[in-house]
Amino acid sequence: MLKRTTPTSFSSFLVNPETSSAPHGPPRGLVNRYISLGLPPWAAWCNKVNKYSLYRMSDASPRGFLPKAPQEMDVIWLNERVRERVRTSRNVNNVYRQLKYPHVKTGIHFSDTLDHWVQIPMVEAAMFEIEKDGGFDNFILSRSGMELKSKYGERIRRHILVRQKEIKKNFVLEKQAGFLASHMIDELKTASSKEEVEDVFAQYGVERKRFLSELARRVFQREKEAAPADAPTSSASAAV
Repeated sequence: MLKRTTPTSFSSFLVNPETSSAPHGPPRGLVNRYISLGLPPWAAWCNKVNKYSLYRMSDASPRGFLPKAPQEMDVIWLNERVRERVRTSRNVNNVYRQLKYPHVKTGIHFSDTLDHWVQIPMVEAAMFEIEKDGGFDNFILSRSGMELKSKYGERIRRHILVRQKEIKKNFVLEKQAGFLASHMIDELKTASSKEEVEDVFAQYGVERKRFLSELARRVFQREKEAAPADAPTSSASAAV
C-alpha cells in the first residue's frame, strides 16, 4: 500500500493563505476586538470605554443625521430649513444641540393641467401660498428650484410643462384635422362617380371602410343622443 509523501496541513491556510481563513479561528485580543468595532488600535488603552467614547473614537460625522442635499429632498421646503438650537447649562459645561424641523404636512391638490390629484409633502406655509397663487399649477410654475428644494416638485413641474406642450399640440392638430375634413366633405359632395370618391379618399389618405364605419358610428351616436329628447314629446302626444 502506497503512502502519501506530502505532509498533511491542519487547514488550507498553508496552501493558499490569501483566500483561506486563519487556522485557529478569528484573531483574539482586545486590540482586535476594538478594530472589529471600527475603532483605531489605541482604543484598547482607553480607561473608560462607554457609548460616548466609542462614538467619539469612531470618527463619525457629528452632522451625519441632517437631511439630504437640497436637490434630493422630497418635501417642498419653500425657503424654510432645519434649524439647530444650541442650549448650554448654567456653568456652560454641557452643550445641548437640538434640531428644529419645519411643520410638514401632506398636501393633496388638484392639478388642472394634469387633470388628476397630486399628493406631495410640503410645509404648512406652502399650502397658504398655493391658495394665494390660485392653484397648484401656478404655484409650481412660478417658483424657482432653489425656492422649492424638492425633487418631487421639480418632477411635477416637468410633467406640467410637458402636458401643456401636448395640449397646445393637440389643439393645433385638431384644428388642422377639422380644416381638412371640411374640405374633404366638400369634395365628396361634388363627386359624381365612384372613381372620383376613391380619388378623394386617396388624396387625403383616408381608408374607405374606416371612413364609412366612423360615419356610421357618429350617426348612431347622434340618433342615440337625440332619442331621450324626443321621448317626452311622444309620450305627451300619446296622452293627449
